[in-house]
Amino acid sequence: MTKLSRYILVIITVLTASVILPELFWTAFDKPVKVPFVQYSCIIDDFTIFNSEEDTRTDTKGNSYTRKEYEALLPLMYTRQLMIEERFPDSIKGVEMDLHDLSKARSYCRIKPRDFQAPLPQLYPLFESESGRANLELPSDLFRISWRMEFIDANTNKVNEEKSKKFSATLYHKGFQFPAKQIAGLPTTRKSCDEGYFVVDSKDQLFHIKMIKGEPYIKKVDIPEGLSFKHINCVDPKDKRYYAYFIGNNNGIYILTQDEYKLVKWPINDYVAETNLLKIQSDYFNYTVTVSSDRMQKTYALDKDFKVVNTHQYSWTPNEEQTVGKISASIFPFKFSLESPYCRFIKLYPRMPKGYVWVIINLILVGCQLLLIKKRQSKFNNQILDLVIVAATGLFGFIAVNVFPNKLS
Repeated sequence: MTKLSRYILVIITVLTASVILPELFWTAFDKPVKVPFVQYSCIIDDFTIFNSEEDTRTDTKGNSYTRKEYEALLPLMYTRQLMIEERFPDSIKGVEMDLHDLSKARSYCRIKPRDFQAPLPQLYPLFESESGRANLELPSDLFRISWRMEFIDANTNKVNEEKSKKFSATLYHKGFQFPAKQIAGLPTTRKSCDEGYFVVDSKDQLFHIKMIKGEPYIKKVDIPEGLSFKHINCVDPKDKRYYAYFIGNNNGIYILTQDEYKLVKWPINDYVAETNLLKIQSDYFNYTVTVSSDRMQKTYALDKDFKVVNTHQYSWTPNEEQTVGKISASIFPFKFSLESPYCRFIKLYPRMPKGYVWVIINLILVGCQLLLIKKRQSKFNNQILDLVIVAATGLFGFIAVNVFPNKLS
């Protein structure tokens, strides 16, 4: 029993050390990569590049700019600063600048890999889209879509049968196949208006669901055959050009236009949803789309017809492939993390190092353990399992078997 309890403690120590020690190592030696800030200038029709580490502002042709010159190249970003300095242009590209129109065209969206693997709510509020009130108000019930669409009173926890039957029947007649695979919307009162939810049914069909004057509004959206969606990110742009960003099973980026319900695919083909960060920023003239991985940032400039007008790419060597990363891969045969940049769930995420230098380190530690066994004058046969643990887990096992030493002589 004593021997069993000891090995349980050894295993716990190995797991704990494999989480803590690599984290301490990277905290001490990690040097974050400072990626340049890249924006598209409607003044010079080129990308501007701000390098905060070197405090330089350039374009892709190598021209350098002062801070004031740089801000003047991005008038739709530094509008307020240029207005204060009375340097904001009256017109750009022959278009008279109206601050109200500029504000309507401005939007920002950020989609992270972790958004694709995250806990999902089980109940959603369905707002009244035409209440006649100036502000949106939270409803007294919440809905879910399982074998039917059910509305549950938040105060009594009872199902509103009349409302549930009304919405469920309308969905059924529109061809909805229960249950829902995905429900996406903006369940908050902090939006300009309510556009309901976009719901993917069990057959990957897309539906728009909202409530107008207490009655269900259901619209089936036509999508190409074979297309399904990994993620739907609903937005509330002031110009009301589209409802949401859709990430397809082909990693395509789509938008769904308002009124026409037209699904438009953007010409960006190197986005991998599970590992890339996606940032979308729009202004009066362009959309700036940035796709980032752990070693590359690619920026696209799209016009208002969603056509690519320019691209810029910046690459770097990840820390794992630099000297500090090679040292880590040598001394840690594996590591566990409680968090992942690609998932929001808390659990043990294993990660194996690149290369096999850690095998040599493990063998050296086995040799050190043999010397300790000899020094303690312990019987070799009683220490074989400890040696196996050190050989398999390296530094973690070496620490564990010595913190809880084998007392069998």
